[in-house]
Amino acid sequence: MRYTIKGNAIKIEKDTPYPHNYNVQHLNLARSTDNHTSIATDVFASGTELNAPLDNGSNSNVTAKVENDFWSELKSNLEVILGETGTFTLHRQGGIITVRGTSKHHKAVDSYLNKLKQSTTTQVLIEAKVIEVALKDEFKAGINWRQLTGGVFRASAPLGKIAQEGKLTSPMHAHQDILSLGIDTGDFSAILNAIKQFGATNTLSSPRLTVLNNQSAILKVAQNQVYFRLRYDKQYNLNINRESINVASDIQTVPIGLVMAVQPSIDEDTEEVILSLRPTISRLNRSVSDPAVDIAYQASGGEGESPKPSLIPVVEVREIDSVLRVKSGKIAVLGGLMESRKALEDSKLPWFGDIPGIGKLGSARSDTDEVVELVILLKATVIDGDEELSPADERLAYSVVDDPRPL
Repeated sequence: MRYTIKGNAIKIEKDTPYPHNYNVQHLNLARSTDNHTSIATDVFASGTELNAPLDNGSNSNVTAKVENDFWSELKSNLEVILGETGTFTLHRQGGIITVRGTSKHHKAVDSYLNKLKQSTTTQVLIEAKVIEVALKDEFKAGINWRQLTGGVFRASAPLGKIAQEGKLTSPMHAHQDILSLGIDTGDFSAILNAIKQFGATNTLSSPRLTVLNNQSAILKVAQNQVYFRLRYDKQYNLNINRESINVASDIQTVPIGLVMAVQPSIDEDTEEVILSLRPTISRLNRSVSDPAVDIAYQASGGEGESPKPSLIPVVEVREIDSVLRVKSGKIAVLGGLMESRKALEDSKLPWFGDIPGIGKLGSARSDTDEVVELVILLKATVIDGDEELSPADERLAYSVVDDPRPL
């Protein structure tokens, strides 16, 4: 039995199935994301069977696959909720679900759809800063995180535990090659000013993007470095009794800059955000000549002008693939990625070194080793649906767009 109230009248009737339309607005598409990270120390790691007996290294592979098909999952769940006695139809393009069932069915469907819409429409604002720190001589072993996390900061290592007040008290984690910790503050500038005591800082990138709950996003701020791969084909033609040589090149590109893949998941009970994070920072180190150019030139007889070298870029890549948990509005710190670089340092006598001609007698150039540590600051903030535009976003919008109309 079911009842309805209209004015001063109460209508009681048999609870027979009846239709009702539900509004569910979601994109009519299915997304698939596949992230793959591979590390090989085998110099014969070309994957051919001939090289298998010459295996002299190790391989490590991490693959993460994400399948997002909202409507297929919704259809499967409604079939379970309604069972055999209830029916429904989906109009994906219009976002309308028509359910025919009893009041018990409609109550269960309405509760499920309200929870589903609340979960899938919540957004996360992800802000990151990728920083290089040229360490001072006294900090060549790396940033002293125990010193940094004292005072106004609260930290815990490893990342994933709620930050406790006081200094970082775990020397085991403080001296790991890669450090992950959470800092109980949402102010980037406070952390940047604290890091400056260890060396000169250089911000490589400051990505900022908004992502729906459990949706993957990729941010790429990079320049495609172009190089060419030579294809040389030499054949002997019996019909004309001559050799024919075909030379062609294929264009290849490699991104130089920042590529970041991220997927957030919101825990509404604890106001925490679980992040699947994969930042990749690449830098052009140098270029080397492709030996195939000279080999092809010598094989063709070595006649004519010598070919120009084909330069292949040597790319330095720093990458982290991790899953971490952070409080909404707080900052997570990923650090410990260090490298040593060669740098030229000029020194000269004051005034005398600037005199043209003879100034070189009072100046010198030497090679120095510079230790650089990469630090990634990451903040994830759950956005309330009723939240207005933040003052920082409003200032940014008006600084780049000359439009008097309010946002």
